[in-house]
Amino acid sequence: MRHLRNLTTAVGLGVVLLSAACSPTDPTNTNWNGNGNQQYWLDSGVPGDGAVPDNCAEHARFVYVIDSDDTLYRFNPQVSNISAFAEVGPVSCGATLGPNSMSVARDGFAYALFGEYDEFFGTWTCSGLYRVDIQTGACLGQTPFVCGSAGFDKFGMGFATITAGGIEDRLYIANSETASLGTLDVVTGAVQTVGSLANQGGEFTGNSNGELWGFFPYEDPPAVIWVDKDSGAALDRYDLPNLPSLSGTITEAAWAFAFWGGDFYVFYQVNPPDTSTNVWKLDREAGLQLYIPDTGMRIVGAGVSTCAPVIVR
Repeated sequence: MRHLRNLTTAVGLGVVLLSAACSPTDPTNTNWNGNGNQQYWLDSGVPGDGAVPDNCAEHARFVYVIDSDDTLYRFNPQVSNISAFAEVGPVSCGATLGPNSMSVARDGFAYALFGEYDEFFGTWTCSGLYRVDIQTGACLGQTPFVCGSAGFDKFGMGFATITAGGIEDRLYIANSETASLGTLDVVTGAVQTVGSLANQGGEFTGNSNGELWGFFPYEDPPAVIWVDKDSGAALDRYDLPNLPSLSGTITEAAWAFAFWGGDFYVFYQVNPPDTSTNVWKLDREAGLQLYIPDTGMRIVGAGVSTCAPVIVR
């Protein structure tokens, strides 16, 4: 779910961060009831199982995003305009720290990788993985993860169930600097390298079918890839030629990624020419479409738990 990236050009010049535009507030939206819960029919997609297992926190069934201003939003995938974003609140895990990636667990808490940005040089230094309350945006403190464990200092991440239809999750991480797949235990902080990925800089999302999917902007063209959780091998692939690749001389980019209701949502900004994040929707049958242009935000992380529906009907 992902990363604000300040990349250097071929000649090694750093880039100064641009401030994000004003963000939308909680809209009046007929797809949400008075308690802030979306109206839909949940189906896990698992044969014989009519719904996602009920050990989920109700608010964990939705998509959440965080922007470069450290503000958390709930995202409604069924709304194709800016009112899809409802502000939850600011996330303050340290005055000089900024988010780089985020994922959401079944218990209704997010895990966000934070670090310190040097705006002049365009560099980022890992601070740690923090637990966040997705109902309020409150930062609940640092997990035992130690930056640099097993070579993972900056990474994308996503939870996936260990088995299809199961109720046990595992957090998978994609190294931003090397094409490495790993797992991270949020309780102990332990990191284990699992295998190799198609490319560096991937951002993950999973589901209750036990699938792990990644968005890889350094592929040319960028691609959404179904990743084997045990090896990192590509099981399936959707190329996205409409999106600019980061394999060239792009100087500034931000990206995030989420699965919901059978479709994928790519939050992507490449500057130039984008002034803010665009939301792209990938329907595996209909293809890629620009879903919400120019959100006015710089979205750097997205999280969705395995409680989210696999099918909406």
